[in-house]
Amino acid sequence: MVNTAPRPKKPGRNDPCWCGSGRKYKDCHLPIEEAQRTEQRELRRTQETLLPRVLETAREMPALFPAAFELFWNGRYTFDQMSDLDALEERGAERFLTWFAFDYSVDESGTLVERLTRDAAAGTFASTPYEQRLLQQWQAIRLRAYVINTIRKGQGLWVVDIASAERFYIEDQAASKRIKVGEVLVGHLLWIGTAADDTALYGITGAVAHLTSDTAPKLREFLALHHADLQRTTPAATLTDVVQQRSHVLNHFVIALPTSPDPGALDAIIDHTRASLHLDAAADT
Repeated sequence: MVNTAPRPKKPGRNDPCWCGSGRKYKDCHLPIEEAQRTEQRELRRTQETLLPRVLETAREMPALFPAAFELFWNGRYTFDQMSDLDALEERGAERFLTWFAFDYSVDESGTLVERLTRDAAAGTFASTPYEQRLLQQWQAIRLRAYVINTIRKGQGLWVVDIASAERFYIEDQAASKRIKVGEVLVGHLLWIGTAADDTALYGITGAVAHLTSDTAPKLREFLALHHADLQRTTPAATLTDVVQQRSHVLNHFVIALPTSPDPGALDAIIDHTRASLHLDAAADT
C-alpha cells in the first residue's frame, strides 16, 4: 500500500529514527535517504538530457510525420504546418513530438522509445546506465489524463489516472503551488526514481495540457464512448486499453475545448464523438 501520510519532521542525526526502529537516525534511515536523494538527482539530470535526445531523434523521422499528424491533430493541422505549431497551439510541436516518441508505432516493433531501449542495450544508441534505466521505465509510458487528488504544497501532488484509477505521486514543487484539486492534467508522466518509503516518483514532461475541474466528468464520458467503440472489435477491452491503443484521442478532446467560456462546449464534444463513432446514448454507460 502506498503511504500518502506526511512524514514526521526530519530528525537530527543523533535523534531516534522516524521509522520507530529505536536506532539513531544517522545509523538507520539517514544513509538510505542520502543515497536515494543522490540517485534521484542523477536520474533527474539524466531525464533533462535524455528527453531532448529522444525528441531530437523523433525529429529525424519526418517521413512518418504526415500520418502521425493526421492521427494526433485529427485533421486540424497538416505536416506542412509543423514549423507553425507553437503559434497555433501552446507548445504544439513539443506535444506532438513527445506523443510521437512515446505513443506512435514507428514500425512493427513498436514505438521510438521502445526501439531506443533495444538500441541502448545493444550499444547502437550511446547511453549511460542511468539513461538505460530510464528508457526501460519509459517504454510503458503513454499519453494519459490525470485528476489532481491531493496536493502537498511546495512538494508535489497525488494524481489519479482517469482510465485505470491508479494513483501516482508527482514530485514537482512549482506544480504543487499552481494546480488545484479536481483539475486535470493530460500528458506523459516520466518515472524519475523511488522515495525512501518505496513510493515511485514521477515528473511531468514540459508539454502538458492543464484543464479545469469541470472537464473531468466529460472526459470520462468521452473515453467511455471510445471504450464502447473498441469493445465492438475487442469485447474484453478495458478503459486502459483505450488509452494504450488510442492515446491520440485525448489530444482530440483537448483541442476541441473552447478558448473562451462556453457552457455547451463539453456537451457538444460528447455529442460529436457519439455521432462520429456511430453510437447511441446507451453507449455512455
